[in-house]
Amino acid sequence: MSAAGHPNTDLQIPRSALLWLLGSNLAALLPHGQHLPLWMWGLALFVLTWRGLTHLGRLSYPNRWAKVVAVFVASAAVVVAFDKSFSLESAAAFLIAASLLKLLEMRNRRDGYVVVFLSYFLLGTGFLFDQSLFSGLYGIITVWLLTSALVALHQNGFSHDAQSVRRSRRAAKLAAAILLVSLPLMLVLYLLFPRLAPLWSMALQSGKAKTGLSAEMAPGDIADLSQSDELVFRVSFSDGRVPPRDQLYWRALVLDDYDGRRWQTSGVTSEAQWYPNSWQPPAGAAGLVRYEIIQEATSQKWLFALRGVAAQEERIGMTLDDRLVVRRPLHERKRYQALSWPSVSISEEGLVPLEQRQNLLLPRGRNPQTLAWAQQRRAEAADDAAYINGVLRHFREQDFHYTLKPPLMGSEEIDDFLFNQRRGFCAHYAGALVFLARAAGIPARVVSGYQGGEWNAADGYLTVRQYDAHAWTEVWLRGQGWVRVDPTAAVAPQRIEFGLERAVAEEGTFLQDNLLSPHRFKGVSWLNQLRMEMDSLNYYWQLWVLSYDSKRQQGFLNGVLGLDDYQQGLYVLGGSFGGFFLLASLVVWWRQRPAPVSPFMRSWQRLQDKGQKLGVEPQAGETAGSYLQRLEQHCPQQQSLLRWLAAEINRSLYQPQTDKQQMLKQQRNLLRAIARVRRQLSAG
Repeated sequence: MSAAGHPNTDLQIPRSALLWLLGSNLAALLPHGQHLPLWMWGLALFVLTWRGLTHLGRLSYPNRWAKVVAVFVASAAVVVAFDKSFSLESAAAFLIAASLLKLLEMRNRRDGYVVVFLSYFLLGTGFLFDQSLFSGLYGIITVWLLTSALVALHQNGFSHDAQSVRRSRRAAKLAAAILLVSLPLMLVLYLLFPRLAPLWSMALQSGKAKTGLSAEMAPGDIADLSQSDELVFRVSFSDGRVPPRDQLYWRALVLDDYDGRRWQTSGVTSEAQWYPNSWQPPAGAAGLVRYEIIQEATSQKWLFALRGVAAQEERIGMTLDDRLVVRRPLHERKRYQALSWPSVSISEEGLVPLEQRQNLLLPRGRNPQTLAWAQQRRAEAADDAAYINGVLRHFREQDFHYTLKPPLMGSEEIDDFLFNQRRGFCAHYAGALVFLARAAGIPARVVSGYQGGEWNAADGYLTVRQYDAHAWTEVWLRGQGWVRVDPTAAVAPQRIEFGLERAVAEEGTFLQDNLLSPHRFKGVSWLNQLRMEMDSLNYYWQLWVLSYDSKRQQGFLNGVLGLDDYQQGLYVLGGSFGGFFLLASLVVWWRQRPAPVSPFMRSWQRLQDKGQKLGVEPQAGETAGSYLQRLEQHCPQQQSLLRWLAAEINRSLYQPQTDKQQMLKQQRNLLRAIARVRRQLSAG
């Protein structure tokens, strides 16, 4: 209240602003829906309801003690809900709780500004969890809502309902105009401002487990992944040369240690050579495949690549077991170049003793039936290659089935799988083949990653999703080195040639736990076309917007603008700022410039100036006839002339000519008449 006992309109929140504040705050909260505990949505509903009833006069503002209790309870609830861990989710939840409590106690404009700016920040933190094209569009709409709330906060505090509606519309229009005008400046900042590490690469990482391959593999793990259509990575090939689908084995992990239940990496061959000191294939070698991958965050150090890979960028290395790795876990999307030579022989000259011993190890006393079967078949085979081919033939000719719903195996899993159940997924077959090879004295290991992918012919890229997860086998053969052998191809060749959907079509288990996935409806042409179009938009969003890092910014500055370094880019940025503000100043001046004065008014003002010199001051709101009457009293000798001028002015104003030419002639005569009177005026 002001000193006079009336509400202070400089402090009170306008009626038109409150709905904008509540709506925009709720819109900024929604992107956090997937990681917030349920009780926080209850808190949001409670705060919005209370604040709405306060606006209607049904409830009062919370008092000091109620606010203290609310802060304490909300803080304790965040700590308990996230098990005292400090993660991205817990930090976002704390920020959201603070924003809601501030909204609850909001009383004046200053509180409203704080709520709006907290909501801007809240919206920004939402992009730490999701940077898709849809999120970007949603973010633009929410920025418009928040800016409308900010504009509405500057409006008059007192208004009735009809005025509130008009002012709300005016705030929305002005906010939209502000955003449109700011677009050029936003583009200049995006292209030229030095690209620091993006906000979403901050050290504080998500505590939520990522869907995808893990460092260990049990037979059912990959079958679980097959129920997810989540994006893993996209690939584009240089010169449009795409390898055949049966060569698209994307390596991630080499698992050479088996404990009787799970496969994992021993670390024997995990040592990395880092670019540019790492191995490179000979230039011009036949069959080289050059490609670019945009990989989603995995929280792991591995990168996906084809066989015979060579690192092509700094801070990327290649391991002795033919994989790409980075130095730190990948908590953000990464775009990188790779070069593969799939036909290269790996370790053809032989294995070092430690590596050979590791790739022959079997858990002591496990799966005795498989062990005996392998030793017998190896004794009957001419060599190692013939033995492996015999095992594949056994898989192909016997009653083995490829299924996403394998039965539970007994304690001797491989014995039970090979001689009883004979139903399994790729991990069952890969693990069994490695066991059979090692039992016959042949070094072997499991490789896990992804196989195949969906080719987008219109835009020329390959999309790999979680349901493309796969496991296969590598065996070491004398004179050939490590050779890929995929037992799944022997049992279900359609899995390799056409993908998982075709391989399990008969049992109908493709994405059966994900009923709303659009990938289940590839047979509906219009829906599938829509899905592909949306996928293309997201691909270009990733390619042009999300992947625009410092390296690509340097390429843009050099290639498009011809700038050598960031210093020149900053000069251009400064010049752009100056040009923008100069243009904005010109626009503001043009819109606020005084209205042009008509020839009649210029001539009339000159007459009034002459009258002022004679002592007749013009009065506000005075008509021409009234002023001329007062002028007659000071200039009696021009009385007839002044009355004649008054009559001419009245005729021109109230009896205008309808013909345009006559009307212009009438106006010119009037101007000449005023000028003649002005020249003849003199004090009486």
